[in-house]
Amino acid sequence: MPTGPQSFRRRDGWRARCIIAARHHRATALVVLTLIAMSGFAAAPALAQSDEQAVLAVATHFFDGMRARDTALMRSTALPSTMVVIPGGPTGIQIQITVGQFVDGVGKGTGPGGDERLSNPKIQIDGPMASLWSYYTYTEGGQTKVDHCGIDAFLFRKGPDGWKIFNLAGTIRKTGCTPISK
Repeated sequence: MPTGPQSFRRRDGWRARCIIAARHHRATALVVLTLIAMSGFAAAPALAQSDEQAVLAVATHFFDGMRARDTALMRSTALPSTMVVIPGGPTGIQIQITVGQFVDGVGKGTGPGGDERLSNPKIQIDGPMASLWSYYTYTEGGQTKVDHCGIDAFLFRKGPDGWKIFNLAGTIRKTGCTPISK
């Protein structure tokens, strides 16, 4: 290995270039990490939050449609193939009808529609599927006393037209109902 001032300068120059390159790479890495954090990771909770809000909005619009007897609004929230199921009875399924049958029944009524209210809904989302599980109360249209309550369980899918209900089930009980404020 050569010795002397020239050899020292070569090694010293190489060392300086390494230090400059390392600083440059650290700065580049910092910029890349900052961009990743600002785009993907920061957007994920916001996206999840907006999806949760969108899922809750679909369920809320379904019940808004019930209150107003607005069958078009109700149909806009669900796929035509959606089933409405009430578990119970001797077979385990008390009622199983299409959402169209349910909506038609709401539309045939007169006066104000029934008021179904959710309390503390639990929403879970995995990609294009979401579930909503919530205690609810139901008050007949024009009445003030809760008629019945239970648990509503919705399944939603996310498609090009947004979140839509594809399954709706609920329990019904007449006792132990805690009113939900509006």
